Amino acid sequence: MKTNKRWGNGARVDDLDTGKKILLKSAVDCFMTKGIKSTTIEDIAKVANVTRRTVYRYFNGKSDIITALIEIERQRMFYKIKDIATLHDNNFPLMLEECIWFAATYRPPEAGKIDLVSGMNAAEASPHIDTEESDEHWRELLQAPLDAYNARNKRSIKLDDLIKIVGRLVISYRQSPSTKEQFKASMLALML
Repeated sequence: MKTNKRWGNGARVDDLDTGKKILLKSAVDCFMTKGIKSTTIEDIAKVANVTRRTVYRYFNGKSDIITALIEIERQRMFYKIKDIATLHDNNFPLMLEECIWFAATYRPPEAGKIDLVSGMNAAEASPHIDTEESDEHWRELLQAPLDAYNARNKRSIKLDDLIKIVGRLVISYRQSPSTKEQFKASMLALML
């Protein structure tokens, strides 16, 4: 007779990272089927075949799990955005436009995965997206190119002012998708 061992009963996962990865994968499965709002810690524990107590050993609650998942995708997304930025490093407005478009249309690379920050999950995920961590990634990406642009064009655009609008544009276009042509037309209108 085959038994399904639980972590706390003989098949313990002592490695913090491994335990978190298993729970995060279980959370994604739940969020994709039930949505973030309808998913409970009990649901995540059941899919991971652990107790609620085990989930709380690794995470402080559902909000902590959502934050961890979004941070993983944020890291992956900004890794790719850096490549886009280098393609347009001599044309700051175009670089900024392409980076915003990429961030607004980014989807996890796994085929068939539902985006955790759009659709039915948008309202629950939004508070975890436009955060200080996200601003820090934009700051790191945009600081040097903006400084060079300001120097070349005798401008004084402040990075913090730019970051405030960039994050909101990304969220806006994620939640209300458009074609790239519509996006470019909107960005052109902003520049006038």
